[in-house]
Amino acid sequence: MSYHELWNVLWNWKKEFSVKEFSSTFFSPNPNKVLHDMASKGLLEKVGWGKYRVNSPEEYIRKRIDVKQGYNLVKQAGLNYSFTGPDAVFFWTKGGYNADRFFGFYPIHIKVKKSELKEWENFFKLKRRKFYLQDKKINETLFGLFYILYPQERFSSVELEGFKVDPLDEAIKFCKKHIFTHEPALEILDEMYDLGLKVEYREAKTNY
Repeated sequence: MSYHELWNVLWNWKKEFSVKEFSSTFFSPNPNKVLHDMASKGLLEKVGWGKYRVNSPEEYIRKRIDVKQGYNLVKQAGLNYSFTGPDAVFFWTKGGYNADRFFGFYPIHIKVKKSELKEWENFFKLKRRKFYLQDKKINETLFGLFYILYPQERFSSVELEGFKVDPLDEAIKFCKKHIFTHEPALEILDEMYDLGLKVEYREAKTNY
């Protein structure tokens, strides 16, 4: 039985238990190691001496998805990049607008140089992070934090809070191109940078 299978069993057994209770119910040559390993993977949480609590699926995913670390990892590659699309909007609004992402699903969009694509692929493989190329067919269900790479011959970027990001005008063009989702972001950007866009987003009121 894998750790994830055991996790499912424990979730339906007891939400909190002691090592003694575990070892008297489930045969294991080394119950302490099993529980320690499961805690290291985020499946369990140690809540006291010899006591563990089973993390819910939501807690498990939350522990596995460290968004800040996901962005910082990109800088560690030492390669050219620019956060683009929804991420450019996210950075320019200083986190005030974050669309197309939700709990358990967090793509990070990055422009990279075509000449450095192989290096990016090797970097993410080394770090054991999922990544996909723009417009390439994906043969699996996407979840968690992952990267979408946009290979370009050349691109421009600006530094924003220590990260390389598409220039503001490109972020605005992206919002206008995807106006249905990003019209609220345009209003935020207009207010933050006094752009004179005359955008005013309001939810439509309907009467039945």
